[in-house]
Amino acid sequence: MDARTYLRSLLEYNTWANAELYAKVRELPLEEVTKERKTLLHSIHVSMNHLLSVDMMWHAHMEKRAHGIGELRAVQHESLDDLWQARRAMDKTLIDYLDGLSDADLEEVVDYELIGGNSGSLSRAMCLGHLVTHGSYHRGWIADMFGQAGSPPPIIDIPVYERALRENNLPAMP
Repeated sequence: MDARTYLRSLLEYNTWANAELYAKVRELPLEEVTKERKTLLHSIHVSMNHLLSVDMMWHAHMEKRAHGIGELRAVQHESLDDLWQARRAMDKTLIDYLDGLSDADLEEVVDYELIGGNSGSLSRAMCLGHLVTHGSYHRGWIADMFGQAGSPPPIIDIPVYERALRENNLPAMP
């Protein structure tokens, strides 16, 4: 399997996992979504905003432009509906971005500077891979907050996604 096919399947999985997460969050009372918890990102709502912010930042890094986000806990959208619309748009943007890259673009190394000042360089392919693993990492944090809210979290790992594809007669993962 080539890198493009692999990355696209991961981004499609990420899109599905985000949709499953948002559907499950909508089942919670709003006060549980916004409740301050003992976690670095404060709440489910802030954590979901963080996932969007980080995707926006890395997309900007890959396009070699400024992102304008200065805080890891930045709340891009107060409304869960607005946040969901922005999340859906960002997931589509990332897949479209990948689809528009040449093989050379995927391999090109881009420089980045994180909010805390740390800097480095990664290929665009690794940047996109990072976004998927970062999303999984923080969806795990959110799953913990579901437990604190007394509610089961969404089950959104790759084998569950693969089963959902089969059950909906969609093309299998590569």
